[in-house]
Amino acid sequence: MTKIAINCAFYYPKAGGIKEYIYNLVWNLHKLNSEYEFVLYVPADYLAYAEENLPKEFRKISLAFSSKNPIKRSLLEGMFWRQQERIEKFDLFHSPFFHAPKFKHAKIILTVHDLRLEVFPNTYAKLRYYFLKYKVPRSIKRANHIISISEFTKSEIIKFYSVPPNKITAILEAVNRDFFNEKNISSTDRKVEGKFVFSVGHVETRKNYLRLIDAFERFCDKHSSTDLKLVIVGQLSHDFDEFLTRVKENSRVIYLNFVDSNTLLWLYKNAEFFIMPSYYEGFGFPPLEAASLETISAVSNTSSLPEVCGEAAFYFDPFDVFSIEQAFERLIFDEKYKESLLEKTKVNLERFSWKKNAADTIGVYAKLLDK
Repeated sequence: MTKIAINCAFYYPKAGGIKEYIYNLVWNLHKLNSEYEFVLYVPADYLAYAEENLPKEFRKISLAFSSKNPIKRSLLEGMFWRQQERIEKFDLFHSPFFHAPKFKHAKIILTVHDLRLEVFPNTYAKLRYYFLKYKVPRSIKRANHIISISEFTKSEIIKFYSVPPNKITAILEAVNRDFFNEKNISSTDRKVEGKFVFSVGHVETRKNYLRLIDAFERFCDKHSSTDLKLVIVGQLSHDFDEFLTRVKENSRVIYLNFVDSNTLLWLYKNAEFFIMPSYYEGFGFPPLEAASLETISAVSNTSSLPEVCGEAAFYFDPFDVFSIEQAFERLIFDEKYKESLLEKTKVNLERFSWKKNAADTIGVYAKLLDK
């Protein structure tokens, strides 16, 4: 039987969007596939976590490095992957992120989520940026085929690396609607009293939280009687000192860092609206997660977000504080507009399916293996 290896090095609890991509892709491959044998490579320190949360029928192999040591991973992974190709003899290697090892025989598929290292290099810590600047072009050149998570990302791969369009397949991500479902919410998950607007994402420059706070404060100054709060959830990534200072200065801005899944669902469901001020996203899960819980969104009019949200969002210029403020004005006070936007949100959500994502991914596997 043809064997496919999937690199699940980023499958651990707080790994963000790549972890969600791995989880949903793997489970839907399991539901659809009967033709291929899959082997999953998971972090050494989270082998038990993977065994518990990923399909039992897919064999898991522990990586020779932990999730907490990226430097050791960079030093050891070349030798590790060459050894695994000899032992496991897999025919195809799928990396859901920026890493394509050298193999003697196995073909390589690389999933590219975004190319912000080319567009906004200052959104990375310097060491991380230089590593990616070295690694990513080589991985893209080495890959036999590339999956992009949006047409926007596909266009960026072509633009920055001159990759032929027929070497890239755009396969839209989706949202796990079994998880992002009202039935999973309990009243005991409440974390905020009163009305609030919600935003989620790692605290880093491109998420644009400082302008969001500026816009929120402008709105509150104009409407002094409002008791509205702004709730932000996300792990601290880098360049966050000014953000933490601003949070301390305003009691209406509530920062919760990383929250458990139950709290996340409650926040999505009970927010007046969800807001995503990020000025660069390869895809952008959160507006779809909010939509799954019947919450409308306001998002930036840049990068992939218009492709993902279509007509089902209020758009603003993420570099213009006044434009962001208009989201608060419109979505707090205009009930008729909010109702129409919610209906569009429900329609838009139907465009996205992990089952279709997995089916299209299997199609890419088959096409590459037939060559």
